[in-house]
Amino acid sequence: MQLEVKGVTAGYQRDIDILREVSVTARQGQLTTIIGANGVGKSTLLKTIIGQLHPQAGTIRFGETDLTRQAPHELVHLGIAYVAQRHALFPDMTVVENITMATWSFRSDKVRCRAAADAVFARAPQLAEFAGKRAGLMSGGQQRLLQLELALLSDPQLLLIDEPTVGIDPKRAAQIYEHLRRLVTEEGRTILMVDQNVIAGVSVADYIYVLELGGNKIEGSHATFNAQYRDRIADWLF
Repeated sequence: MQLEVKGVTAGYQRDIDILREVSVTARQGQLTTIIGANGVGKSTLLKTIIGQLHPQAGTIRFGETDLTRQAPHELVHLGIAYVAQRHALFPDMTVVENITMATWSFRSDKVRCRAAADAVFARAPQLAEFAGKRAGLMSGGQQRLLQLELALLSDPQLLLIDEPTVGIDPKRAAQIYEHLRRLVTEEGRTILMVDQNVIAGVSVADYIYVLELGGNKIEGSHATFNAQYRDRIADWLF
């Protein structure tokens, strides 16, 4: 299934619109990146998709399901997971304990819980050495990787990610982007992420949207951006 955002206008206060008729499609089995300068509405768009904000106009659909007025807690049952900018971990609990907490919604299915935990370390073996250690002892990049893996425990069809590498050193950031790309190419995941790391965000994407002043500026495939727009992105954003 794909996510379709059509003509969405939204904001935090009535009559003050952050998004103005924004349209975005996250195609099944692809990584879609939304780029833009600070304050153009990238994070606001994700918050509108997950139901933290309700649009003043426009529609949001995931497959045949209308998300326009859905509550955030209902999304996990629809196969959607959201990874916020801030680390949503229990820093004083071990990595295994964090994984156990994240399987709470299906805790009665012990086989599924064990399989979910095994899948985390299979996809991200670098986390295994911290299995019995407090999550707060890991680097920012390692914590971000764990956060991504916790979001995958419910086996979502769509993963929404807000700024995957903000505040992370370049080496760890590169590992995060490689991990996201593998989720698409090897597992067929559908990912929609917003990103300020323009070069990296574009390089791993199948399709890219540029937002400007709360609206659509331009869009295109990875190949189109490399051929036509890459040198102009800096002019749009800075």
